[in-house]
Amino acid sequence: MITSSHLSKSFNGRPVLDDINLEIKDRETLVILGPSGQGKTVFIKTLARLIRPDAGTVFYDSQDIFRLRVREFRELQKRNAFVFQANALFDFLDVRENLALFLRMHDKLTESDIEDRIRESIGFVGLDPSVLTKYPEELSLGMGKRVAISRALIIRPSVVFYDEPTSALDEGNVSVVTDLIASLREEVSATSIIVTHDVDLMWRLADHVALLRGGRIGFDGRKENLTEPMLKDLYSTGENNV
Repeated sequence: MITSSHLSKSFNGRPVLDDINLEIKDRETLVILGPSGQGKTVFIKTLARLIRPDAGTVFYDSQDIFRLRVREFRELQKRNAFVFQANALFDFLDVRENLALFLRMHDKLTESDIEDRIRESIGFVGLDPSVLTKYPEELSLGMGKRVAISRALIIRPSVVFYDEPTSALDEGNVSVVTDLIASLREEVSATSIIVTHDVDLMWRLADHVALLRGGRIGFDGRKENLTEPMLKDLYSTGENNV
């Protein structure tokens, strides 16, 4: 279980997260939904210890992740994967080496085992092995996102964080990526934490929904308990991404 307690964060005196309390159960899919500029990306990066909060705690089971030493957290982090909005692939490495590097950072495997895992993960996201020799700049937006998801799958994670996974994709690729996230969840039985402004993705994937507006949680519960007025109110204002 991942738990945030009284989590707050400001930048240049501007509150971005304001006293957030949330519990995420093992193997459930949480969708953090809201328009741009409401603190969603800051929240998910704080849950992954990519950003340190000004106040509050994040626990993975009984461990306060911000009190762990770097080496201790790295051990915990070995089974966490993060799919960034801009994919965060290394431009100077081809796809094969992007995936291999991720494996070498997390597991002690032979080169043969690494190659097997690479081909398995690329096949899972529906890409031909010929993509392995391409560089990130040669990939379409949809292909780049699928490679990023392949990289998440390759370490067989227990927790996967997704930051706006369908942002900037066309309708066909939105459908493909949404299906891949659903398949990955079933394949590895991972806890999935998804930040998005995409209401359709929320209806398709969520077990648990948190509506985030102005850095505060306005709703926390099952998607079946959401109402149209709640969603309408959520999207009545919006700013730039935070």
